[in-house]
Amino acid sequence: MLREEIQIRDFRLRLGQPRVVAEATSGRCWYPSLEKFSTGELMLNHSLNADVNINLTNTQAVYVSTDQGLTFDFAYDVNGFHNGCGEPRISLPDGRIIGTSTFLKPDPAGQLRRFSAHRWTYDRGGKRYTVEPWGAVVEGLPRDVEPWPQESRTWWARINWFSDILELDQYVATISVRFQGDTRWGTVAVASDDGGRHWRYLSTIAGPDSVPDAKEGFDEPCLVQLADGDLMCVSRVGTGKDQNLARAYSADGGKSWSQVDRLPAYSVAPQMVRLANGALTLVTGRPGLFLWISGDSRGQKWEFVDLMAHHNRTVPSSFQMNAKQTSAYIDVIEVSPNRVFLVYDRTPFGWEPVPSDSSERSRIYLLEAEIERA
Repeated sequence: MLREEIQIRDFRLRLGQPRVVAEATSGRCWYPSLEKFSTGELMLNHSLNADVNINLTNTQAVYVSTDQGLTFDFAYDVNGFHNGCGEPRISLPDGRIIGTSTFLKPDPAGQLRRFSAHRWTYDRGGKRYTVEPWGAVVEGLPRDVEPWPQESRTWWARINWFSDILELDQYVATISVRFQGDTRWGTVAVASDDGGRHWRYLSTIAGPDSVPDAKEGFDEPCLVQLADGDLMCVSRVGTGKDQNLARAYSADGGKSWSQVDRLPAYSVAPQMVRLANGALTLVTGRPGLFLWISGDSRGQKWEFVDLMAHHNRTVPSSFQMNAKQTSAYIDVIEVSPNRVFLVYDRTPFGWEPVPSDSSERSRIYLLEAEIERA
């Protein structure tokens, strides 16, 4: 049920009651992502891992809804993932969702310009998955990538796949990378014309010097195709209110990119969708949780809704949160025209897991919103 109506500039929003769709009484339940199969089922993933690159294993929980998000009763775990809300995936008309692991491994060993990642396929509405270990190859990078400085069996270099796969005349995706000699991150575009098995370097979207005041560089991108066919890439550059998201456009399918400009939104893991009514919606946070909306086709002007404030107005006091009690990694999908589902986490002990003797619990919430032009 939609509980709260908010008017912002050119839009009228109706927000629902946040609903718990996953929880843990110990350990971790955070970094959520949400996908929709072309056959209608919804798939929620969240991380069970510590947020480090030296875990011995990396596991995600998977939940499937067959009733349009009312319940997520079918659940299982899969190994071979880093954290949720970041693996590149695409939902195909034939009922599959395909994608890759976030991490990439030098392939062959001993060089740092060709990498491979796991290639995943979910089908049967999320009730079956298959993995091709190291089944996605990336090649043609223009420089050597900086190796990871610590010994790890789950992370090999400063390179990670992040966020969206777009289907144009070929697949286009983004990879964040820190090349040898750089002190901050940049992001490259890669392309595949064989369904995501072989990827080649296409272009550099933004280098480490494209955002001079960035703490980290251009390093957690999301990608959307605009109404006129151009691409817009929006990225994290650091953590904090002063680390506004950076953006670049491409008018040629990702072969070249505009100079970077900045958005009012901040700061981590932006996720974006263009709605049926043309509105651009973007979720991000840290500190806080925010939904940003732009009514123009290029995303020049933005208004926001404070999702944490809405959460705290509508849940019992014992499950309210502050800015240190969430990863602020949010996901958003359009489930029907101009109607979106958002998922976010509440982590009562911050970056620490819930102790086994605590009565607290970590939770993933699903929030429904309708976004209409006023």
